[in-house]
Amino acid sequence: MSLTTANVYTILGNTTVYTDKLQISTGANAVTYQSYAVALGTNAAAGNIFLAPINIPANTVFEAYSGAGNKVTIVGTPFTALELGTASSALSGVIGYGN
Repeated sequence: MSLTTANVYTILGNTTVYTDKLQISTGANAVTYQSYAVALGTNAAAGNIFLAPINIPANTVFEAYSGAGNKVTIVGTPFTALELGTASSALSGVIGYGN
């Protein structure tokens, strides 16, 4: 059995993520979260997954769908984002992301 190490982020600005879910822990300030779908077979952001950015209050732990291979932006500091699980979205098989 092999263990994989999840990526941990403290900065995310149009950054590719490699699992379908993120656990976001905020500090003293609120942050906003947005995930941008990537066009199949490319690395170009094609559009927002959510209608508007998600507001995450200060001192909160929040789990959000990101989509393996999609681009994520979190505005505000401090925060820590941990990739959870494995890549299971359709995109993971198309452009080689995930396990």
